[in-house]
Amino acid sequence: MSINIRQANLEDIDKVYELETLCFKDPYPKKLLFLLLSLYPELFLVAEADHRIVGYVSGLIRRDGYGHIVSICVHPEHRGKGLGTLMMRSIEIILKENFGICRYLLEVRVSNNAAIKLYHKLGYSIDKTIPKYYLDGEDAYLMIKDSC
Repeated sequence: MSINIRQANLEDIDKVYELETLCFKDPYPKKLLFLLLSLYPELFLVAEADHRIVGYVSGLIRRDGYGHIVSICVHPEHRGKGLGTLMMRSIEIILKENFGICRYLLEVRVSNNAAIKLYHKLGYSIDKTIPKYYLDGEDAYLMIKDSC
């Protein structure tokens, strides 16, 4: 299976939203995905396998100079194949090469052990717990990586 990582376009939003609803208890609304794509098109990537979108990652640049990984999602059938790692490395490279950003952060559910393990492997560490971050009241970890 060959994977292609590319910048998302407007035609991808419906498929990205389908993935979002598969991956998350509280999926982002389609309008928010559209806004993220509009604000930072360079930081909204999709992963394709056999011309089908099987993952995406989106990010933005914060005023404090951090690259914020807003969302990353891999289709359940394609998990455990290195796709999350590939997308995270891809967005970090774009942040560094295009914007000169080498500090990254993200939020993750404290119960999402698979994601936390991935982020640790990629060099992220838990900075703090954000109480009741998610709509269902679950806490989040704020994870940070400094590669400067």
